[in-house]
Order: sequence, then C-alpha cells, then structure tokens
Amino acid sequence: MSRTVLVAAAAAMVLSACSTTVKETPQPAGAATPAFSSTLNIQNVSGSSSAAKAPAGTVEALTEALRIELAQGPQSGPPAKLTFTISDYRVVGKATRFMVGALAGSNRMTVKVSITTPAGAALRQFEVTRAANTMGVGAFMNQKGSLIGETAEAIAKTVRGEPTS
Repeated sequence: MSRTVLVAAAAAMVLSACSTTVKETPQPAGAATPAFSSTLNIQNVSGSSSAAKAPAGTVEALTEALRIELAQGPQSGPPAKLTFTISDYRVVGKATRFMVGALAGSNRMTVKVSITTPAGAALRQFEVTRAANTMGVGAFMNQKGSLIGETAEAIAKTVRGEPTS
C-alpha cells in the first residue's frame, strides 16, 4: 500500500513540475482585425534571441524543431510567416542538476511569437513560456534539446489552436 502511495506522489510531483503558459497579445485598440485561421500554411520560420544566457545554436535548433512540428499539422490554409524571439532562457547545468536535483529549479524558455502574412500584416502575436523541472534525471538527459522540443511543440499547438500541456 505504501509503495502505491509513494509511486503516486512521485508521479504527481513529476507532472506538476512541467508547465506551459501561453499569453495572447491583444490587437491595439482601433486596429483592423485581420482574418485568422488556425490552419495557416506557415511557409517561413525565422527567429532571434535577446536572452543573455541562450547558448549559440539555440535559435537554429528551435527554428528546425518548429519546422518539424508545424509540418505535422494541416498546411492547407492561407500562407503565413512565423517569427520568434527567445526572450528568456535557463537550463540548469548537469552537475548542478545531479547534486541538487529538483531544488536547482526549473529549466525554462520564453518565446515571443509573431505570425504575419507574407506581405507583413500582423495576424497574431503570443508568448509561450515552457518550464520543466527534470529533477535529478536531468543530469542524464539532454535538457536543452528536451526544452527546445517541448517549446516548439507548444508553439505549433498554439498556432493550430490545440490545447497545450
């Protein structure tokens, strides 16, 4: 009985350690609201980073992960362009994660996303924050790759109008 309780408590802790938050940016007052479809045909993905701690290659890795995630959805809607800026980035080092575990805090990435028409007219803007506390297991996994993949998945789901987890 106590083993079942321990396993349930551990599972609850692991599940509560991950979160995705999406904040939509409202259109300015008086601005024309363009028609928006969740089945956009994203033809171009590009990004940049303003996060001081984002290591080299993070923008390129997120760009590629986004291309893969977006290709898994419908591509039948009107053409659009997705641009992003990584505004916050934190991955706990493997040694720290091994020694301190969950107490080292969460890995997190915040990405500001803008979707425009090919001509540059704004369709939608939102911000995705993905946080995950890998606890001690993070010392034995690719924390950066996992965070990038999970963030790309959350952005693609938001673009398609699907719920994020």
